[in-house]
Amino acid sequence: MIPTLLSEKKVDKTLAILAVVFSLLAGLVSAIGLWSVMVGIFEGFIDGWRGYGYGTGRIFGGFFITLISGLLGILAGIFTLIVLNQWSGVLNENIQNTKVLLSYLKQKVESEKQMNLSVLEGHLSTLNLNIWAYWVYLVFYVISFLIPVASFVFSILAIVFLSVYLQSVFSVSKRLEEIKNAMYPLLGISFPMMSYIKQRNVGIFILLTIVTLGIYWWYLLIKLSDEINQYIDADQKIRQVINL
Repeated sequence: MIPTLLSEKKVDKTLAILAVVFSLLAGLVSAIGLWSVMVGIFEGFIDGWRGYGYGTGRIFGGFFITLISGLLGILAGIFTLIVLNQWSGVLNENIQNTKVLLSYLKQKVESEKQMNLSVLEGHLSTLNLNIWAYWVYLVFYVISFLIPVASFVFSILAIVFLSVYLQSVFSVSKRLEEIKNAMYPLLGISFPMMSYIKQRNVGIFILLTIVTLGIYWWYLLIKLSDEINQYIDADQKIRQVINL
């Protein structure tokens, strides 16, 4: 009997793109607002000497623009959090489906291949996606906004747990792809090896993010989402070929 698999979802790449776009807009609008406030203050000094009310409008306008920037930043943050959560959700679904497939295939192949599949099962059982680190990161991320006086401390804690989560996603996604590349050939199916997910290290990620002033983070948000989706597409196509 062919096993029943979970209906695998994909990462919403559109949300990743929107997160980047809104982040860029938030930065741009914030710069415009700050400039407006500074010009307004300068004009206010001049007005004070002349006895007029110039500059006040610019200051209030600048604060209003800054408020819009904050709203854009919140939206960007929400979209980012959703995408990060989807990474683990998509990978976990594929892991569960892979476990089901391995169990099923062991009953369909000769004993020698059964041993090889058992080895892969062992490797699969060690895959542990640290989703708990995401939730701890989320808590500290939110607290950093709610308690401005200690925002720096909570932001650092958020980054620490985000790094733990990212390293888990990097290692699990790549290892999962490698297990599939070893599993399918045991069925005698000839196909190009899947190589969509790039090998990454969280230390290099942090370094590149600092050097590029955050640009690499935006790149990763979109790129890794696309890589995971490509892997899922390829995996599903292979399963269709072998009627699984």
